[in-house]
Amino acid sequence: MILRTNSLKMKHNSTYMAFLAFCLCSLFACSDGGGTIDNPFENGEGDGAIKITNSSNADTLYLAWELTNTKVSFDSYRIELDKPKTVKTVGKEEKESFFTHVPYNEPVSVTVSLIKNNEAVSTSSTKVKIDGLDKKISGVIIPDQGSVTGGDGMYSIPLPDGRSLFLMGDSYIGAVSNGQRSASDRMFRNTYIVYNKGKVSAIYGAGGNKNASAAVPPGFPDEKKWYWPGHGFAEGDKCYVFQTLMYQGGDGMWGFKYETTHILEYSLPGMELVKTTPIPFNGSEDIHYGMAALKEDDYAYIYAQVDVRNDVNPISDVLVARATMNNLYTNWEYYTGSGWSTNPSAAVKLEGLASVPVSSQFNVFKLRGKYVLITQNKAFNSGEIYTFIADTPYGPWRNKQLVFKTYEQNTPHLFTYNAMAHPQFEKDGMILISYNVNTEVFAEQFSDVSTYRPRFFWVDIDKILK
Repeated sequence: MILRTNSLKMKHNSTYMAFLAFCLCSLFACSDGGGTIDNPFENGEGDGAIKITNSSNADTLYLAWELTNTKVSFDSYRIELDKPKTVKTVGKEEKESFFTHVPYNEPVSVTVSLIKNNEAVSTSSTKVKIDGLDKKISGVIIPDQGSVTGGDGMYSIPLPDGRSLFLMGDSYIGAVSNGQRSASDRMFRNTYIVYNKGKVSAIYGAGGNKNASAAVPPGFPDEKKWYWPGHGFAEGDKCYVFQTLMYQGGDGMWGFKYETTHILEYSLPGMELVKTTPIPFNGSEDIHYGMAALKEDDYAYIYAQVDVRNDVNPISDVLVARATMNNLYTNWEYYTGSGWSTNPSAAVKLEGLASVPVSSQFNVFKLRGKYVLITQNKAFNSGEIYTFIADTPYGPWRNKQLVFKTYEQNTPHLFTYNAMAHPQFEKDGMILISYNVNTEVFAEQFSDVSTYRPRFFWVDIDKILK
């Protein structure tokens, strides 16, 4: 993982449709309240003729009801939500319904009424909260067997043929049973996940060594120096992945250090490694290029996260370089605030981001003609995930939006970090976002795999752009 804090370096539309079909097959299977936050409100109001139960997944609230007074005469049910303001009428034979785009972690009033001659003859109400987490897509991307079954990182690259490549950091491929994995399960320093029409497969074992990670630094087959992923992009029949070269430079589990970044070039569609090349930047170890990447027109934009102050109140900046594909390995230009220079020391921080310390790993992507930067507040366990927009890949950035706040940091031992956007996954005007969850107690990664698996949720595009 890459999480640096407190002076320590701690660790398609079409794409979604196949998965959506899977979800609809089990629409009301989650009747145990999964995804619904414990209700802090009263048990409900009304005359007791209707009993309401609920569950949720992602932005969808599933409702079911039972008629407890069978003597009531009525023609239909009317179901109402106050957020979003919605009214549905269904036949008296129906016993369930669902609502989408329900706000996360907010009290939502639900009312079910028995209607006769357009009048309510009986009404029951309750309030619910949903957590917004998409457990169904989480189970597809990180299954219990057959691919990567736990880890962090979670960058993604849309490939030209409609597949997606997820770039993982420390990760496991061993099978999970009853929420646990074997204590002998091997942790890989990095893996790749190939997502293809609702199915996933893992890439690991560089050089034919089944115990090796997906990417291994030249000269270090034992991975005493290792790679953790930055971002990347696909262009034509090639995929370019920025991998950060790491080494153990201090004591303990948080003693790892950053050395530089390498560009790994792969041929598509098979992801065969073509070559590994160090980036042409040589500078401070606090400047980490490759933490976000964007291919736009003639240029690849390569972003750096910079640790200015790394303590309980961190300060971080973002720099950006660009290169044509012919110069990707040799000559970069650095944004100076008014233009571009081949001198890396002329680079200046991007404007508009100072109010949020940008996390060690982040995203920049294009959405509806605007450029979006997503980051999780780098302050340890703040849990705040923000977006900014701009008219160019280099800013200035504006329209700061708090799009989500994670929950898991409120659980003992757990912490969250490094949110990522996956805009190639889109549904109903929303895009998919993930964040990493980890535990301070390493053994919990085996006894409860949820302590080291990413979470997924959806955000309205309008919330980001408007």
